[in-house]
Amino acid sequence: MKGRKSSRKHCSERGILLMELAVSLPIFALLLTFLAFALLWSWRSYQNEIADAELRQEMQIAAARIVESALLSDHIRERQHGVYEMRQDASRKKNESEKPLDKYWLADGQLLYNYASYPMTGAFSGAGVHISAFSVHPDPYAPRLYHIEMTGESMVTGRTYRIATSVYLREDMNER
Repeated sequence: MKGRKSSRKHCSERGILLMELAVSLPIFALLLTFLAFALLWSWRSYQNEIADAELRQEMQIAAARIVESALLSDHIRERQHGVYEMRQDASRKKNESEKPLDKYWLADGQLLYNYASYPMTGAFSGAGVHISAFSVHPDPYAPRLYHIEMTGESMVTGRTYRIATSVYLREDMNER
């Protein structure tokens, strides 16, 4: 009789494993789907943050270089439409062979410095930085005050970043 009790117990547990698998497998698949979605979403968010950070960094580096050139200049003018020259007084330099001119302009969404082969922005392809506006305007009320503005857009995220600053040329520079 002992043999019959254990066989009845063994027979009643036969379908339990299959039923557990039938219930737990869809739950496991659902959890894996949520995990894959979360990983994909976090990777996309990471890429967007990197692209936006690169946009801000490229814009700030370019703006710092332009402001530095402006502060060292004694005259800023727009030579052609969109081409801004920042001149330093060549007669005050010891070495006359140095070029006393920095030029900045916008071409194909890149900010260029002095030559077309030296773009200041757009070096990192992960950001897709496109400079959409760049201008240097003299203030109509203060003769040595210039307003520098630059707007860029990330081609990855579509977000824009704008930098605007003002530079006041030193008094000890030549008047022009």
